[in-house]
Amino acid sequence: MNCANCGGGLRPVGNRNYFRCPYCETFHFPQETGDGVAVAGGDAAFSCPVCADPLVHAAIDGHEVSYCRTCRGFLATNATFGRVVQLRRARQTTPPVPVPFSPEELKRRVTCPRCEKPMDAHPYHAGGNAVIDTCHRATSSGSTRAN
Repeated sequence: MNCANCGGGLRPVGNRNYFRCPYCETFHFPQETGDGVAVAGGDAAFSCPVCADPLVHAAIDGHEVSYCRTCRGFLATNATFGRVVQLRRARQTTPPVPVPFSPEELKRRVTCPRCEKPMDAHPYHAGGNAVIDTCHRATSSGSTRAN
């Protein structure tokens, strides 16, 4: 998302879900979703690999991600995903409540929006059950799509 004052690219502030323009020092406080995603808006570089809708710029715990408003999944580098998981685990005070997922989700075939090759689907059991899609080919740090 670009700054409304000068057009510069907004950046997340620390481990917070708001943004600051590094050029004119303007702050942007987006409304958070119920999932803890702060949607800054503005189209990201890729479309959602699941529903093909445009991804938008967002942040989770102050880390940049691309977010799908339709299916509520997000795309992040593997490194960013790892940092977000670390932060979330550190704040966790009670054991997570498992949320079942359909084993059919593990059979899905999602194409990486960066390298356009199939991503690998994995069950992820920390903080509730979810299926994540990963690609180690996209960049040196890979990409993760979580839903």
